[in-house]
Amino acid sequence: MLVALALQGCAGTVTVVSQDQQKSLQSLPLFNADSSPRFSFYLACTGEDVSCINAVNAFSDWSRERNITMRSIDPDDGLFTSGIPSARRDAVLPYRVAIRLAPLVVPSFDDTGGVHGDMRGGYTPPKVGYTATIHVFDAVTGKLLLDIRAHDQRVADPKGDASEYVRSEMNVLIGNLDPGYLRT
Repeated sequence: MLVALALQGCAGTVTVVSQDQQKSLQSLPLFNADSSPRFSFYLACTGEDVSCINAVNAFSDWSRERNITMRSIDPDDGLFTSGIPSARRDAVLPYRVAIRLAPLVVPSFDDTGGVHGDMRGGYTPPKVGYTATIHVFDAVTGKLLLDIRAHDQRVADPKGDASEYVRSEMNVLIGNLDPGYLRT
């Protein structure tokens, strides 16, 4: 049961990590049999617009609903190099999971160029996505146990709300981390 609950994708869930990465995640019992977490969670978001707020809110909702201790940290926090957070130590749990996240929101645009009388135009639809690095550390030693890269990007409806797309993308990522949390 621990393996089934440990950060894995499940049937019907869109995956953003490979099967090999999922197997690596499954090898760590990040949840107890009662679904309680065995890790503290850290999130560093590198965007400088509202997309980071939306991403942090999605992870905050998840951590609150799943009773996971979450802390927002700077992207250059010592945790990413030493496995030990710069600030205070966390609760006595076996693991630390840290994500360095870079949301991507690209607006649509029209492109009209004129080279030697050629007046072709074009349209590029909006895109939403992210890149993330997921780190899992041993909480006692700070040893890096897993280092996984994840990314996803999709074309968005030009009339859609970018905030909803960002939240949806984060929920897909969270669903890959915690299949017990079913949000879309």
